[in-house]
Amino acid sequence: MSTETPLDPAFSADRACKNVPVNVFFPDPTDRATLDRARTVCGSCPVLRQCASWAGPLVADRRITEAVVAGVLAPRRLGKRYAAARKAAVEELAAIAAGDVSVSDRGGAAWTAA
Repeated sequence: MSTETPLDPAFSADRACKNVPVNVFFPDPTDRATLDRARTVCGSCPVLRQCASWAGPLVADRRITEAVVAGVLAPRRLGKRYAAARKAAVEELAAIAAGDVSVSDRGGAAWTAA
C-alpha cells in the first residue's frame, strides 16, 4: 500500500478544466446548470481518477468545501446534513478514483445542497 499523496491535478497539462473559468467549479449549489457544466468538464477529463484520488482526503478533512472536484460537489460546511453530505462526497470520490463509477454513472447524492 502506497503512502504517497496523489499529485494535485492542477499541475497536469492534460486536465480538462485548464481553460475553463474557475467560477464554474465554485457554483451556488442550487444552480443546476453550472453544476452540470462542471460535471460535464470533469466527466471528459483524462486525469479524472487522479483528481478524485487527490480530492478525497481533502474533502474528508474539510479542506475542500463548496467546490466541484472530479465531478463531485464538496458540500458547504453549514446545515445539519453536512456530515452526511461530506461522507457521501468522499465515498463518491473514492469510487471514481477506483474506476468503479464514472461521473455520468453517479446517483448524484452529493449534488443536493446541504
